[in-house]
Amino acid sequence: MKMAAIATAITTALVSGSALAAEVYNSDGTSLSIGGRAEFRGDFQGKANGDELEGTMDNASRFRINVGGETQITDSLKGLGFYEAEQKVNSSSDNDKGTNGITFEQRYMYAGLAIDENTVTFGRQDAGTVQVSQMTDTVTTHSGIQKTYIKAGDEQINNAIAYSGYFMDALSVKASLLLSDEKDENGWALSGIYNLPFGLGIGLGYAANDNSGTNAQDSNQFIGALNYRWESLYLGLGYTQGEGSEYSSVNNDFNSIEAVAQYRFPNNFEAVLGYQRGEIDPDGGSKFNVSDYVEITGIYYFNKSIRTYVTYKINNLEASDQQTRNADGQYADADNSLRLGLRYDF
Repeated sequence: MKMAAIATAITTALVSGSALAAEVYNSDGTSLSIGGRAEFRGDFQGKANGDELEGTMDNASRFRINVGGETQITDSLKGLGFYEAEQKVNSSSDNDKGTNGITFEQRYMYAGLAIDENTVTFGRQDAGTVQVSQMTDTVTTHSGIQKTYIKAGDEQINNAIAYSGYFMDALSVKASLLLSDEKDENGWALSGIYNLPFGLGIGLGYAANDNSGTNAQDSNQFIGALNYRWESLYLGLGYTQGEGSEYSSVNNDFNSIEAVAQYRFPNNFEAVLGYQRGEIDPDGGSKFNVSDYVEITGIYYFNKSIRTYVTYKINNLEASDQQTRNADGQYADADNSLRLGLRYDF
């Protein structure tokens, strides 16, 4: 694929947020697209995070909608804007029909300029290293923890300036600045993914940000990943390590590994196997895990817009990790979970 085609595809993805986003307006070089998803997610046996489930089903359903616009300024210069929000299911215990318990989150809101293979955007958006974590962020429950350890390396961060560039028909470069509204919490991130002709992708990234407050060391994170595509097979392996994780209030080191294997059969059925383990090593304390699981998923695609899936998550977190609780609110070994899902993309 030529570089110009790659740049066009990536810019379209930045604006639309979905391969299925529908163009609803196009006139005089200005277009508007709308996309999103409606997704039922019901967890049985245990909650997806490992907490004990007292009732029959934990409803983790969600609805997303995004709006993206693009305008042609000159032959090579474009302006763009994008917004996406998510509403989760009513979580009130009395299951009423009102707004009590409903959560509404702004995911993305940014505007920018694109010239040829280069794009600069301003607003709420992903850090520069997120493209590397996305190489393994493909399973249906809690993958992608590698992007959540430090603020400057996370997705959907406020006050961000981001750059994307595409070179040699194979290299994706992303960089970002976090201009925090809090004292001494600015940060930055930089990453690159190089795709070889035979299907192998190599991603490397680094992020860092200041931290203010007592016992708050400055944060830094290295992240690396490999992925491989061959016909209907996809494999991904990622690793990250650093200091100053958001998962601990004291100075600490962290590391995690994430792996995924996917295979799409000719009959529109896809099998997914995922593994993840993340560890925190706090100063003056004992090591603990923030994630440790194996996930097995089967997905059936009715067509490009709607799919159904079933996921079984074997959660290995223990009570000593202090990440999961029983019905009495006490720390306990994590429960496994069974998730049934139905997702419609538009």
